[in-house]
Amino acid sequence: MEKLKNILSDRELWFVLVFNLVLAVGYVTGYFSMDTLVWIYYFQSILIGIGNTVRMALLKDYTTENFQVNGQPVEANASTKRFSALFFLFHYGFFHFGYMIFLVVSSFDNGSKLDFRLVLINVILIAGNTLVSTWSNVLQDRITKPAISTMFFTPYLRVFPMHLFIMIGFTMKTETVIAGFTITQSNLFWVFLLLKIISDSLMHIVVQKSWREKRIKPMEGYV
Repeated sequence: MEKLKNILSDRELWFVLVFNLVLAVGYVTGYFSMDTLVWIYYFQSILIGIGNTVRMALLKDYTTENFQVNGQPVEANASTKRFSALFFLFHYGFFHFGYMIFLVVSSFDNGSKLDFRLVLINVILIAGNTLVSTWSNVLQDRITKPAISTMFFTPYLRVFPMHLFIMIGFTMKTETVIAGFTITQSNLFWVFLLLKIISDSLMHIVVQKSWREKRIKPMEGYV
């Protein structure tokens, strides 16, 4: 019961859940186009990467368990931390640069239904939550001594499956029948929205390990 209370007391989790639900409802009502949602999720993914880079760069004490560079084990020192943060930033950024080109081309193919104003508003909201969440993580890392290997690879586990799903949906131009079910771009995106709500919520709990104890409040009374 205590673990459940710790999870439910995490206001960042509620932000993630409510934010995704609002976007899903917006898509249902036609307020958000599919293109607009996809671009919001794209920038969310970028902010996750930036937050993770800052978190690695500000590590004080960490372990290098299951982490190697050029096939060799490394020590938990400032050099390893700096290399890991920079390499992650480059690799994660390169992936998103290629992904951005795909989204630009796909958006034009879809008739360019992108609403820049809605994207900007939501990115500002995500950025605010990312700032608070990252600082909370930095404070927590100084207590728990995290593994840098987990910190390096977890963002890919969170974003890659979802964006692969988007890429499949964006390129689907005709109906496909599988086992008697008709699959269209629209209902495939419905499945994606449901999976994203579940995935974002569960991954937040897993990454933050919020069942162990209540999240540190970087700004008392706010988060």
